[in-house]
Amino acid sequence: MYSSEMSAHPLEILVSTINRDSLEFLEVMFQNNTLSDYQILVINQTTEDRTLVSKQPKIRVINSFEIGLSKSRNLALEHAIGEIVLIADDDIVYVENFQKTILSAFDSCENAALISFQILNTVGDLYRNYFTKSRLYSLRSVENIMSVEIALNRKLILGYSIFFDTNFGLGSKFETAEEYIFSREVITKGLKAYFYKQSIASHPFCNSGQALETDKNVYARAALHYKLYGRMAYIWLPKYLFFLLRHNYIKFNDLKQKFSIASKGLKDSQSIYKNKIT
Repeated sequence: MYSSEMSAHPLEILVSTINRDSLEFLEVMFQNNTLSDYQILVINQTTEDRTLVSKQPKIRVINSFEIGLSKSRNLALEHAIGEIVLIADDDIVYVENFQKTILSAFDSCENAALISFQILNTVGDLYRNYFTKSRLYSLRSVENIMSVEIALNRKLILGYSIFFDTNFGLGSKFETAEEYIFSREVITKGLKAYFYKQSIASHPFCNSGQALETDKNVYARAALHYKLYGRMAYIWLPKYLFFLLRHNYIKFNDLKQKFSIASKGLKDSQSIYKNKIT
């Protein structure tokens, strides 16, 4: 069981952002809380002529000159100092006393390596459908998790060398599913992942990973299935296309094009993950 009394830095927020030269965006994120109360690490993916500097003792900044959300997350994990770390984007707003909710969850969820929470939309409704009560995750149930819902026990995660796959996520070759792959690895390595039925933040509704019919998602989901299941993904492909057709994501005339895109995703993933099925 985790105890927040054990650490000088019980919670740290790991914020991924791009092209920032001011910390003003943090004031919006923490408008319901006192910003100076929080330990924050900002990963600013930018260029050498536009860097971000912090003069606030609890806010650390790393300017990174590479692209890719998963690379940003990994850099944050490597340099974090909090016992519990919260994954964050720069467009969320934390609810009042969210830190108390997170630390209470780790106190009550035995040996948790990962806990996910609820997120609200900007009008105060739940961002998506969540489980009706708190529970332990399985490989199947973790599929819809979002990165900004996730808090981690840093020592457990780093102790098992769990990082985001840099081939997946925004700015990467396959632009979705990085949080699913990460959460799945937590479970496959024998660690515990929980859903905790409390809300910690609000987020504008924009989940590109749910636009199943777009070329980039068809390509990336095919790549994901090869990474996870190897050549069995070639059997999955026609079933996936039929699913898209049956649920009116695509039209019959789109089948040939989507098949071609998905096939390329399978082949590109195979070139990376052959003999490395997870």
